[in-house]
Amino acid sequence: MKTIFYRLSKQLRELNYKEILSILFLLYASLFNIITGFFLMISGDAIAERSDTYRLMQNLMNMDTWGLFFIVSGVLLFIADFQETKAKFINMVIGGTIGAMVLFLYASASFEVSLSYMLPARYAMAGCFNLFIALLGGLELWKIKVR
Repeated sequence: MKTIFYRLSKQLRELNYKEILSILFLLYASLFNIITGFFLMISGDAIAERSDTYRLMQNLMNMDTWGLFFIVSGVLLFIADFQETKAKFINMVIGGTIGAMVLFLYASASFEVSLSYMLPARYAMAGCFNLFIALLGGLELWKIKVR
């Protein structure tokens, strides 16, 4: 265990702050999606009975399906964070696209019935971040193809 932490700290010291921030950003986006997915799978049905937002979401598809989409998106982004091959960008495109779609649907359901626009705006921003990740992954794939 000590050697793992030593290697990780050595790798982090070799990176500049922009690279570290990009790793942390992708890690944040992936963990946000995974946590949201687990929340929807574990508590979604109980909350759908009391919340207009979740009731609207459940009319589209059940909460377990929503949670599965969030988890798949988050896992793909999490894996991409630690890859060094072309597969990294493929995972960014797929994970970012899935995350953007479900987050925009989540935000639109929240906008529909929300008293305050703070939470829906946060979900819309998270969707924009996921879309940004997908676009950057696609751009990097295009750069590889052009070379």
